[in-house]
Amino acid sequence: MYQVLARKYRPRNFNELVGQNHVSRALTSALERGRLHHAYLFTGTRGVGKTTIARILAKCLNCETGVTSTPCEVCPTCKAVNEGRFIDLIEIDAASRTKVEDTRELLDNVPYAPTQGRFKVYLIDEVHMLSTHSFNALLKTLEEPPEHVKFLFATTDPQKLPITVISRCLQFTLRPLAVDEITEHLSSILSKEQIQAEQDAIWQIAESAQGSLRDALSLTDQAIAYGQGEIHHQDVKDMLGLIDRTIIYDLILAIHQNQTARVSALLMQFRQQALDVSLVLDQLISTLHELALLQYLPDLSLKYSAEINQKITQLSQRISAQDLQLYYQIASKGRADLQLAVTQEQGFEMCVLRLLAFRPLQPNEVPLTQVSAQSNAVAVAPAAESATAQPEPVHPVVSAEDELEAETAAINPPVAEPSSDDFLQDEALEVAEVASPSEPDHPVTTPAEAASAQMIFDPAADEVLFDLDEDDRADQPATQEEASSDDFLFDEIAPLPETAVAQPTQQPAELAAPVSSVAQPELTHPQDSSPQDSLFAEPAPMPSTNQPVVAAVDNTAIPRADQRLMPQDILQLPVQSLEGEWSVEKWEYWFRNSDLSPAVQELAQHGLMTGQIEAESVFHIPEQYQQLLNSQLQHLEAALKQQWPNSFLKVQYGQVTEVTPYSLQQERKVRAYQRASELLHQEPKVKSLLESFDGELQNIQLK
Repeated sequence: MYQVLARKYRPRNFNELVGQNHVSRALTSALERGRLHHAYLFTGTRGVGKTTIARILAKCLNCETGVTSTPCEVCPTCKAVNEGRFIDLIEIDAASRTKVEDTRELLDNVPYAPTQGRFKVYLIDEVHMLSTHSFNALLKTLEEPPEHVKFLFATTDPQKLPITVISRCLQFTLRPLAVDEITEHLSSILSKEQIQAEQDAIWQIAESAQGSLRDALSLTDQAIAYGQGEIHHQDVKDMLGLIDRTIIYDLILAIHQNQTARVSALLMQFRQQALDVSLVLDQLISTLHELALLQYLPDLSLKYSAEINQKITQLSQRISAQDLQLYYQIASKGRADLQLAVTQEQGFEMCVLRLLAFRPLQPNEVPLTQVSAQSNAVAVAPAAESATAQPEPVHPVVSAEDELEAETAAINPPVAEPSSDDFLQDEALEVAEVASPSEPDHPVTTPAEAASAQMIFDPAADEVLFDLDEDDRADQPATQEEASSDDFLFDEIAPLPETAVAQPTQQPAELAAPVSSVAQPELTHPQDSSPQDSLFAEPAPMPSTNQPVVAAVDNTAIPRADQRLMPQDILQLPVQSLEGEWSVEKWEYWFRNSDLSPAVQELAQHGLMTGQIEAESVFHIPEQYQQLLNSQLQHLEAALKQQWPNSFLKVQYGQVTEVTPYSLQQERKVRAYQRASELLHQEPKVKSLLESFDGELQNIQLK
């Protein structure tokens, strides 16, 4: 009579055991040293060897040659255990004997000595199925059984066992077998059976077994019957309802390269073949996992045939690691949402379309939404290719299709424009709004000029954003000392004279903030750079007839000493020698460069410090700040004593008539603002814009 492979090739000793080396090593050592426990618990998924190990252990305990880790296999006891007729090996199916009466009947026979063997072994399979009363009845005997009794428990769900039972056993967790281990074992068995099998087919069976050797052997029996005595890869795929892995590779590559027609054809092919889309999605996720492993851990990657290995290697080299992580996350989320869709086919197709929609941009691509936004926005960009060419205005009436084609062709290679979020996150140095009183919609320049322009005009916000290349930033003159960002924090811009430009309405942030990847420009002095190194390229000559006159900035309001400085230099605090008597300059320099909290520094700038620095000091501050200062005074005293241990602080409340650090800071802000406005009006590009559109600069912000 034919015997199935799972029973015919069941391991009969620890040497034949496939995998589970950690269990066989522990049990072998215990048998050789005579350190035997009275209860063992074997846990793990189905088909990994729980019952097999329990039977091998029972054979080792009762072999007529003695307690050994290598049973003889020839004595009557070993043969009886192998044939399942050993009288002292009591195998119990807990799933069919869950009642407490069954457990009591079992325990009634425990005190009696074994009939044939050395030990009476109780092998209880699926022990988690026992009832709570059965476990309670078993506890006392399980803790202190007779010397001739051994309990062997096997379960696939150890969480359902009471902790009182687990604590009385030696627990061994059996792991699922690796695909390589199952493949090697199947190849050995098929070789003994003299059955022709393709290696890809064996690997596919091993992967489908999901770590269970019994499932793999059962599938092998099925594949032999399906293939009429042979195992072929295509037969295994048809039998298991799997698809060709190359189709999955083609689908991933088509998604990554944005081949929408190819993706559509593959989805239609899946529909026509009526495949199980959940299996297809599982295969897609497994392939993404394999690609990621191949990039970072090639030694752990699965072994395929030479053809598949070559294809998957090429695919892993085309897709970056971060793209693979994005694809894997989207596919895994789609797998979890598959049951929420109206149909599984709909959920699978939406997952594929989501992969296509959220795939990363390739180097030669520009987002369609960005191109549409550029075609709808009004871009002001005088041509900078030739110093003598005059810009030719384009009529506003242009179709959206023509603009989209022209702008897409002008971008070569295309460069992704920074998004609005990027401009909010980056610490911009200059933002100027261009407001035209006469022309709300300005003519658009040519697409080539718009693509190469360094200014983008947003009609919704009437705002011009200035961008500066890395080369231009590198040519900017550096100051003698890099200003600390803490020195340039201020709350508001003081009102300017009527001759200056309008006051900004937003609170500026740091003036000398570091430039991020989407860099914003620095203000440069026109006298310190050549026309090629200036902030913007030299504009083409403008027509001289009927040109509006731009109101110039009143330079008389700017001190002569500031006319050669940058705004950040004006805001820079001069270094003070903190010795001798306090002055307003020393006081401001000390507290703005100290570790005081912003709240204490805010109070400090409204007061004055007099007296000696290293002795008695008197802090003068208006009375309205008394309540706030009382809660922060200890921090100010601690900071002074930390730097000057001999200092002694007194506080005097009253009107402060002298110049305070706050008024000094406001005066510096006004000077820096006027200097920034002057530099902007001196820029050739800004002059050209203002003259061309009869505009004016508003809301200049120092950040």
